Amino acid sequence: MQINRKTRNITKYLNHLQTGELYVLGAEITSENKARIKDLGFGTPLTPGSRLLPIGRKGPASRRNAEGFDIVHRDQEMETAYRQVVWHWTQFVGRNSTEEISKVVDVPYQRYPRTHVAPYAVELEIRARDDGKFFVVASGAFVKDDHTVAVATNTANMLRETVGGFEILGKDLTNWVSAPVRRMNWQLLPPGKNPWQSALPALEKMVERAPTGNQSVLFARLAAVGSKQPDFVAIGLGGFDGYTVFGFVRRAVCVLESPHVNNATYVLPMASWESISQLSKAEILDAKAHRARIVHTRSWFEALDRILVDRKSA
Repeated sequence: MQINRKTRNITKYLNHLQTGELYVLGAEITSENKARIKDLGFGTPLTPGSRLLPIGRKGPASRRNAEGFDIVHRDQEMETAYRQVVWHWTQFVGRNSTEEISKVVDVPYQRYPRTHVAPYAVELEIRARDDGKFFVVASGAFVKDDHTVAVATNTANMLRETVGGFEILGKDLTNWVSAPVRRMNWQLLPPGKNPWQSALPALEKMVERAPTGNQSVLFARLAAVGSKQPDFVAIGLGGFDGYTVFGFVRRAVCVLESPHVNNATYVLPMASWESISQLSKAEILDAKAHRARIVHTRSWFEALDRILVDRKSA
């Protein structure tokens, strides 16, 4: 039975299961929801094994799943935080001559302390049954217990936001047709002679989708990485929307830039673009997976220079 309404707690739909029993969340693909599923980025035809992270703009549950969320501690004293902005000014460089100067600066402000909760990063996958029916399911199985309630509840609501509803599917997956998993989270841009210049039109469109106050800062960071002559550039799809990967083959690293101001840039070791493109968001954010994490502060540009120069000379 498909459930089409928002739920506050998934456990009320699990009464038929024993504690510790496994279950899967998903929905059968029908003529009513097929267009919505394709709109997520699965494309045509729907291929079993295709997997992606749903875009965060579909609703609050999708946003928590793709981007995480903050717990604001309003019972504590306010703290000083910093917001990055681009300052512009005109500077005299000679008699009757001026030039426009710009610089990314940190502007302090007061806010309540907050704890960031990492994204749940539950992906959706196309699966086929041996009876010919197709389903979109959440990757992995959940356990009926007290530990997975929050993630499972959010996943159920994410399915409602993205495909219109969800079902509780049994743990027995032996009747699913086996298919290799292929993630579809990235679009590799045409390389050209200068990959950064070739990528500019797509990156400018991506920056335009960011909040107005963040656009200048975001583009300044993208331009800083692009100036290091990457060998390829890829932009994120679905739940990776706004993210950009710059590949530096000679340095054996990929630089993953986040669209969120005051977040961080991740430097990943690169065996190949294929290996990077198949990482999940949870794997990328895992401290064991990335080589460096450059926080978006005033020292970001210097830290980027040190990492990429060091890798080039190594």
